[in-house]
Amino acid sequence: MTAYTIVGATLVLLFVLIVLKESFDYKKHNERIFRKAKKAFGTFNSERLSLDELDSVKRLFYRYETPDSIDDITANDIDLDEIFQKFNNCKSSCGSEYFYSLLRNPCYDEDKLASFNNKVEYLKENESVRDSLLKHFLLIGSMKRVNFLDCLDYIDSVKKESCLKDVLLDVFFFLSIILAFVMPSFGVICLILSIVINIITYYKSRGEIDRYIVFISFISRFLNEGKKLDKDLSDVFESEKRVLSDNLNLGKRLISLTKAVNKSSGATGAGSPIDIGVDYIKVILHIDIICFYRLISLLSLKKQEIEETYITLGKLETYLNVASLREALPFYTTPKKGDGFKAKDLYHPLIDEPVLNSIDADKGVLITGSNASGKSTFLKAVCLNAIFAKTIYTCLCKEIALDDYHILSSMSLRDDIMSHDSYFMVEIKALKRIFDYRDKYRDKKILCFVDEVLRGTNTVERIACATQILKAFNKENILCFAATHDIELTDNLKDEYDNYHFDEEIVEDDVLFNYMIKHGKATSRNAIKLLSLMGFSDDIIKKADKMAKDFTETKVWG
Repeated sequence: MTAYTIVGATLVLLFVLIVLKESFDYKKHNERIFRKAKKAFGTFNSERLSLDELDSVKRLFYRYETPDSIDDITANDIDLDEIFQKFNNCKSSCGSEYFYSLLRNPCYDEDKLASFNNKVEYLKENESVRDSLLKHFLLIGSMKRVNFLDCLDYIDSVKKESCLKDVLLDVFFFLSIILAFVMPSFGVICLILSIVINIITYYKSRGEIDRYIVFISFISRFLNEGKKLDKDLSDVFESEKRVLSDNLNLGKRLISLTKAVNKSSGATGAGSPIDIGVDYIKVILHIDIICFYRLISLLSLKKQEIEETYITLGKLETYLNVASLREALPFYTTPKKGDGFKAKDLYHPLIDEPVLNSIDADKGVLITGSNASGKSTFLKAVCLNAIFAKTIYTCLCKEIALDDYHILSSMSLRDDIMSHDSYFMVEIKALKRIFDYRDKYRDKKILCFVDEVLRGTNTVERIACATQILKAFNKENILCFAATHDIELTDNLKDEYDNYHFDEEIVEDDVLFNYMIKHGKATSRNAIKLLSLMGFSDDIIKKADKMAKDFTETKVWG
């Protein structure tokens, strides 16, 4: 065996060992990520998205928003962003975006809701299927800093360049190699010249397409994993399987082109010998440049199929996410169809140790009580569970039955500086939109939630306007839950609304809230006592107490 043979064999062996190590490291890295993700199943998400990331997640919802969607005011009132952050265990951007969109798009088709529930329960009970799906979505991952659907929309505006120049440079390169054998001196000069020209023109062209690499890399991952995932799906997911099968068959050429454009080679990781070798080949032959412009043209033709595939993958991960959510919840139930709104042992998901409350409402509900007694939290819990019943089909209570309601609210409002609207103007616009929806969609039922009606104006006009607004809400297919400090409303609306209240106890020098909803109107008046507990002077306390008693007797302020 010659020395050259030994050196050559050693180099080949070294190369093989490096490749095997890269592959081993990559596999171990993926296994660590998978174990962590698997452990997170059945838990709440503790990681927070930035405002920009959250805004990106919402794009899919706004893309397909309908008049039946949960509007921005209601979503803000019930802290839906916080709910999403806590409930979202999706590992891919398509999953996160679809899950958020689902939370704001109620479905009133019982068959579709039942199908959704069957798929979630199937994943909840089949760990091996869950693990298989989880691995695919971990590999799909998320796009950083940019939104996939925004990039897809931008495809048509990408300047289409001809690949003729790059093809001619490749022809010159290969002719130079042939010439090097026929006419060595001239051929070598031509080959060197060809390599120099190709390198210079490559980096200029590559600079134009680098901005799209993150997008193309993501397409490559989700098409490739979608193709594998399609084979792993059981017949339970027949509709999703059909969409993936149809679209990914059309996308075989897309997958090969995206792989050619990406800088990294396969699964060996950046900087491996294979990657370096592939990069040199790309620089000399402009393979990725040629493939990029062919890819852009093909993407323009296949945008609908790509978007449909993206949404279908998001739907599949959402089933997985809701299965995880059901494991994380202390208890839950699936909703039943019924008149009005009835729920047993209902709770709010953002409270660590919630007090369970029940309600049976077939007409308007008016809730009174002091600040911090639980009125607003209860309204939000009812609103959230009404939404969950028609979206994730997972309600946070032991029993629930409700009708098909479009849900609107006016609760956590604030001044709108940008439109120069005062709090009162913001409030009346929020209330007016409920009437506008009713007038436009007379055949639909509305479930609305109002916290402190018209708190932005004086007492006399507030009570007068609130009385008439809430009376109007009690007509024509509207079921209203309202909370107020104004005890006068309980008498004004006694024929239209059932009265409930939250109360508290003052024990020694402390205020104790039990957060339990009770029948009837609030009777306790503890505001003045609270002033005393907080150390206000006896003079203020005594005078305030006398004024309150005099007004109660005479209905005139002294």
